[in-house]
Amino acid sequence: MNQNKDRSTQGFGALQKWSFGSISFGLFFINSAFNTWVFSFYYVAVGLDIALIMLAYVLWTIWNAVNDPLIGYFSDRTHTRWGRRKPYIMLGLIPVLIIEIILWLPPVGNQMLGFIYLLTMLICYDTFYTMLALPSDSLFPELYTSVEERAQVNTIRQVLSTVGLILAFLVPGFFIEELEEMSGYLTNGIVTSIIVGITMLIFLKWGAVERVEFKEDYKQAFSFFGGLKYALKNKGFVFYTLMFFLYEYVLLVLATTVPLYGKHVLGVGTFPTSIMLGLLFIVGIVTVIIWRKLDVKLGSKKGYFISIVAYFVASIPLLFIETYEIALIVVSLMGFGFGGMLYFIYLIIADVIDEDELKTGVRHEGIFFGITNFFMRLSMVLSILTVGLVFTASGWGDYQPSPGVDEIFGLRLLVFLFPAIALGLNLICLKFYPFSKSRVEDIKQQITELHNQKKEKVT
Repeated sequence: MNQNKDRSTQGFGALQKWSFGSISFGLFFINSAFNTWVFSFYYVAVGLDIALIMLAYVLWTIWNAVNDPLIGYFSDRTHTRWGRRKPYIMLGLIPVLIIEIILWLPPVGNQMLGFIYLLTMLICYDTFYTMLALPSDSLFPELYTSVEERAQVNTIRQVLSTVGLILAFLVPGFFIEELEEMSGYLTNGIVTSIIVGITMLIFLKWGAVERVEFKEDYKQAFSFFGGLKYALKNKGFVFYTLMFFLYEYVLLVLATTVPLYGKHVLGVGTFPTSIMLGLLFIVGIVTVIIWRKLDVKLGSKKGYFISIVAYFVASIPLLFIETYEIALIVVSLMGFGFGGMLYFIYLIIADVIDEDELKTGVRHEGIFFGITNFFMRLSMVLSILTVGLVFTASGWGDYQPSPGVDEIFGLRLLVFLFPAIALGLNLICLKFYPFSKSRVEDIKQQITELHNQKKEKVT
């Protein structure tokens, strides 16, 4: 208790902050690799019918309707000597690492068995991944409450997240030489599990701490359905959730289709495509410093707006470019806006949670992140349905190694048009998002006073 008291009084040191950020690296690395390569693996290498893949993702989403909010609900109400959030991360780690390996060992030659195996892996992966992601996301706004400290730690998180994203695209390129070959996927899965396992141990050892001010909040947590109803009445949260859904949709459509775009539109192999995606994230990570300064100066709302517009404008050439060299230039320009979107989308929800605590006196990160995680999974289903319907409409329902003009045009639409529509809708939601810079500053002043009161009461 004295250790927690000192931390909450004096703040957190560099070791704790970087260790806390390490989980962002691990989660983005494993989940981006999962989102990018599962579709290509089961569609191209396993040969599973695209209609069965879409059905598996839809059924998976039905499970997510319960899984994500339920884990958020339980984490809000948990009270152990390790805290509210950490026990779930400890329980979910080993199963996620195992699933990342056996995911690439499906039965081959039987469509129904392949479908059942994919569906089982999707459900198991998501259940245990949520036990890692949701509690760690909940800890961020709990631990760091000032504008400056949140900006600092969020910068660390986004830097390490981007490194994870880069490696999620680069590392598989060393092992997956051809999309049709199954062995490379398994090797990549083993390497991914080892890297993520080491990262998560660092987080659990030095980064996963909980503040003493909130140790009694579990007593006032909502019921499951009461929490859902309460959260969905929060205007700011609803608009944030829509923006998060649309952001994830853009990311997932790109992750799913870029391997095929690189091969059939640009005429390059898996590794050059990975280099291209890695370049997007490298530029993004470099620009995080710029976005952090814009955040402090202009506020998150205006900064997020600028990043979306910058990404959209830079992505227009994807509709007509044909050479890999030009694609590298385009992707570099897209990286500037992408870095801003990545920085702001995981930061602005903290303002929603802070304002809610001022109203109720209790922090409800679990239920809020449970709902946003559900919509994140829903965006994955929509992305797969989008890809599946475009492929089917263009006559590419079954994978053919030599697509025609219609199939190529479909790939171009997937990497530009559908993300562009999602970004436009994102801007509409952002217009009605109620947290201006001045409002956020006012909330921060009030929240500091509230936390001091809660700390004095507990200690």
